[in-house]
Amino acid sequence: MSAAAAAQKVSVLRAVDIGAVLRDLIGKPVQVKELKPVITVEDFYVIAEYDREDGTLGASAAIDLPLSASLAAALTLVPPGVAEASIKAKKLEEMLEENLGEVLNVIGRVFNAPETPRVILRRKSKPPSALPLKQFWFKSPTRHTIEVAVPGYKSGRLAVVAG
Repeated sequence: MSAAAAAQKVSVLRAVDIGAVLRDLIGKPVQVKELKPVITVEDFYVIAEYDREDGTLGASAAIDLPLSASLAAALTLVPPGVAEASIKAKKLEEMLEENLGEVLNVIGRVFNAPETPRVILRRKSKPPSALPLKQFWFKSPTRHTIEVAVPGYKSGRLAVVAG
């Protein structure tokens, strides 16, 4: 981590504000409920890594399969049945997987604040995570896990950490 990045930690919005980012993304109100923070994300569907401008890992987000399918479908008004079929298949359809990339890109907004280092989506991956990412999740000082209910779709979990 560079000296500049070490001097300023990446921030994370509060749960209600994360809900507002998701609402703005899909154009529907969402309900959010704070859950006990997680320190491992191996049971989530997708993990996003967000880098600082200097290339160091600054934040990460993980979404479980039900919420991945729901947000990806709601983004482009895909019927709930398509999302549910992906959940049953334990894998998103190709179009939903593409939509999920956009969801993860927008979720990056929850880490960006005027007084903190800017982060951008570097990559998304499926568990199991590489050791450096596992350590980042374990050691990050700022973390939130929320349950998100998307109207008409299944609810699920979103976890975010920043360091």
